[in-house]
Amino acid sequence: METIVPSDAIGWMPSVDQGSASVHNAVVSVLGSRILGGNYAPGDALPREDELCAMLGVSRTSVREAVKVLSAKGLVEARRRAGVRVLPRDSWRLLDPVVLGWHPAIQDDEELVSGLLEARRIFEPAAAELAARRATAADLAEIERAVVGMRENISNDLNAVCQADLAFHKGVIAASHNVVLKGLVGMLEAALRATFLVTNPLMEAQSRALSAHGAVLEAIRIRDTAGARAAMNRLLDIAADDLHAKG
Repeated sequence: METIVPSDAIGWMPSVDQGSASVHNAVVSVLGSRILGGNYAPGDALPREDELCAMLGVSRTSVREAVKVLSAKGLVEARRRAGVRVLPRDSWRLLDPVVLGWHPAIQDDEELVSGLLEARRIFEPAAAELAARRATAADLAEIERAVVGMRENISNDLNAVCQADLAFHKGVIAASHNVVLKGLVGMLEAALRATFLVTNPLMEAQSRALSAHGAVLEAIRIRDTAGARAAMNRLLDIAADDLHAKG
């Protein structure tokens, strides 16, 4: 049975002994992490197949299957005789939560985190506006539950606050009842988790945003479409301020 073992040449490696599927996932994750983390930069060639096999302690089949996945995600290109090269970052499918999940230190990637925030500015205010028009009673209850969760934990449990914050944003998108926007929830979740790591981890940072979350909820509740869009923009302004303060 294949295993992936630590190697000084590759850095951290997971220990895998659960079967071929786990080995495959681990190889993809390790190579994806090395690319997103900058160990293999755009234009670089990955080590030869036999070298990767030795470094990772896996078969050629596992390496080849991993390269296929990385190619499908836009990270690499495999060419006969030229080997496997890392593609320019513009080719990477960074809205894919799987790809974002490979990043070893997304909180330190200022370009990516800023880009995620800009993307959120494009679709979250629109989602809030649609939610103000379409939200059901169940949708409103879900969003309100998230706001209450933030409020109840604001003084003693930052992790619970972050989880409630995530539930709030997912709830607003769900309340938009737009099938395309709902498809962006995975990217939003990765973006928010990155933001939680980047911005000030103190409770006052979340306290400052609590009233803004409440304003979004209230605008959706009273069917104020313009107000919901504006309130979400104000909420994202706070996230941007925190990001700039970190930088």
